[in-house]
Amino acid sequence: MTRSVKVAVCGHLPTACDFLLKTGLVNMEFFTDATLLPGETNYNLILVYAPQGEGLLNTRYSCKASEKDGEMNIPVRLLNEPCCQSALIELKSMVRRISAEIERQQP
Repeated sequence: MTRSVKVAVCGHLPTACDFLLKTGLVNMEFFTDATLLPGETNYNLILVYAPQGEGLLNTRYSCKASEKDGEMNIPVRLLNEPCCQSALIELKSMVRRISAEIERQQP
């Protein structure tokens, strides 16, 4: 059974959201701004509307998952709107990798 990737979407990213929803692998929560993300979070991926940052890869958000779990690093993808096709393809690949990793970690 494929596990759903929990995605925080910060800002207005309808192209990326529509594209990812078609994969059937994501569960999204929406925020108007990345500063509104909760301090303790359990997202697998964070998408941020950041036109000047599109193309930057391997960015991470460090946060406390919970008191018992300690700190975690969540991948962040900075996107423009509308997203270019190469960014969408890379994003789909990222979501598939995260989903596969979630699947491996589950009993």
